[in-house]
Amino acid sequence: MSATPIRTKTGAYARRKPTEFLHPDGRKMLVALPEEAERLRQKHASGATQVEVVVHGSAEHQRLLRESQRHHEARREALLARHGAEALEEWESVGRQLDGVTAQLEGLVDHSAALRENFSKFGYDARLRTYGGGEEDEEEEEEEEEEEEEEGGANAGSSGTSVGEAVRLFKRPVVKQYFHRGLLWRSSRDSEVMPFELFFDLLFVGIIAVNGDHASEEPTGRELLRFVITFCMSWKIWTDVTQLIEWFDTGDVLNQLGLLFLFACLLGLTTNMVSAFSEENDTYVQLAGYYITSRLFLSVWAASTAYLVPMIRGMMYSQVIHFLTGVALWIGSTQVEYPDSLGLVITALVVDICGSATYVSLFLYAKSHQSRVARRIERFFEFYPAVNIEHKVERTNAFVCLVIGYGVVGVLYQNQGYGLNAFLGKAVLGLAQGYIFNWLYFEIDNGQLHTHAIRRHAHTAFLWQYTHLIFIMSYIISSAALSKLVVAHDCPNASNATLTELYADKSEADVPLGLRLFYCVGLGVALACMLIINLTHIHKVPSMTCRIPLWLRCANRSAVCVVLCCLPAAGDRLNSLQLVGLAAGLSAWVLGVELFGRSCRDTSLFGDGEGGRCSYTARCSRRALEDATRRRTSGSDGEIEVRELGRDEKTAVPGGID
Repeated sequence: MSATPIRTKTGAYARRKPTEFLHPDGRKMLVALPEEAERLRQKHASGATQVEVVVHGSAEHQRLLRESQRHHEARREALLARHGAEALEEWESVGRQLDGVTAQLEGLVDHSAALRENFSKFGYDARLRTYGGGEEDEEEEEEEEEEEEEEGGANAGSSGTSVGEAVRLFKRPVVKQYFHRGLLWRSSRDSEVMPFELFFDLLFVGIIAVNGDHASEEPTGRELLRFVITFCMSWKIWTDVTQLIEWFDTGDVLNQLGLLFLFACLLGLTTNMVSAFSEENDTYVQLAGYYITSRLFLSVWAASTAYLVPMIRGMMYSQVIHFLTGVALWIGSTQVEYPDSLGLVITALVVDICGSATYVSLFLYAKSHQSRVARRIERFFEFYPAVNIEHKVERTNAFVCLVIGYGVVGVLYQNQGYGLNAFLGKAVLGLAQGYIFNWLYFEIDNGQLHTHAIRRHAHTAFLWQYTHLIFIMSYIISSAALSKLVVAHDCPNASNATLTELYADKSEADVPLGLRLFYCVGLGVALACMLIINLTHIHKVPSMTCRIPLWLRCANRSAVCVVLCCLPAAGDRLNSLQLVGLAAGLSAWVLGVELFGRSCRDTSLFGDGEGGRCSYTARCSRRALEDATRRRTSGSDGEIEVRELGRDEKTAVPGGID
């Protein structure tokens, strides 16, 4: 059957089946919008069933509905006279209760299906509940929208969408999801990526480039220490903003301005990264000042949220204590000269990054124990804000894309002579290496998940989070070194005269040991971190059905990581081309073993094993299919209604048609 567009809550138009009702004289009435009415009349003109199409809201539509109403009221009065008022009222009461129970059962079925669809990538959990949904809430929202449209009057456009929308300067924070007495309660609204999150990502592109490029200019231990400290500080601001977005609805103007303030603090921190801990013109105090400002702002925000939303007061008070403890250590580090300040700096970083594990551990302790202390902790954390797994994974994947993209941009250079040379070879090998790591991360290590690490256990969730930090830092360091190796002219057929002036100045005749360590060890550590990320998940592919068991694939990848970390020991015996070639070859070996080893023993590696044919299936009656074909042949509408297949039903099968 045809579909009629209706206006959704967002103002866009969706498509659904038109409204139907049966007239007392037996005619089937089809209610459609004006733009669909004529097409539906032509479609049902030659049908065996008498169907009359009316325009929604027209005088004819109202007249037919009133006739049906009078007819059913007359039938009701007749039944009342025949059986009595008491029997009829009891019948109606039972009918209403049955309809209510049936609607709730149907809602549970639909909700479970939606959960399986949304969480099949990350592992379905039956203890999850939603709030804010349901027919009553939808009806209330629709009534509010109708009132807004009536009040808007002439301000509404011809398409029916509102020309303006209400902008709230401030509203009380709304918790998107939280734990309460062992259940995870979530808002029924979908969590979408906000535009300012993409803006934040653009800011971090510059941060990665500035920090990574400077690290490759001076590949020393001191520069590595500066990179790790400054990157962890910027990473912490990024995770705090991400957590704020995951926990609360941030749609009002005041929240947007607060996020802009945090972005400005991150920008100020970035402008002081390069010269931090330097012997001349040390900018560490300015760097720490911007970071401390962001932590104090978050402390004020957490305290105000505890006041406005008492339900999660315990968690917000814990956040305030966490933030202020780190701030005290950072302030102390600014009063001590380098290198004596490193002790306070590293302690403050550990508190900021790992401090959240303290109150999470208290929350888990209260859930698993029955002592008096545990009961008090449980009352303190009775409502605990939760992380939206889909949003968290999506934002982390986007960040990893930025990091891998930085490695791809790093291999770019400009020629001013004949282009087929060793520079191009190293650039292509670097590009292949980035592609392989992208393949490994998204398709191998984070693909075909049965249960995501965040949903699996709190321990695996923390391991997944912290391993990503080490993986990202390692890959950035390796990519920064790769950008220098690509333009190095220490190998045959690599004359720096063929490079433009900008890249010729960066080209080096000898690759220092520090640069080799940055590239090879960074790549090896990144590959090892990806293995740990892989193991934190539970994958759908059973290890006993794979061609190569999991333990053997892990041993292979671990061995490759060790070899990569040992490559710098070869020194000048490996030039830049050989070094990049070996690293890319080892990465390709890991990918090949994973692809072959993860495949099932009973499946073919070429085609589908059934002649390569594929057919698509849907359910409809033979008569409906023949009628549609006949109408299409005669020039009329050949549209046909088919039943959509479920998620567990086949959509494509090899061989003949089912």
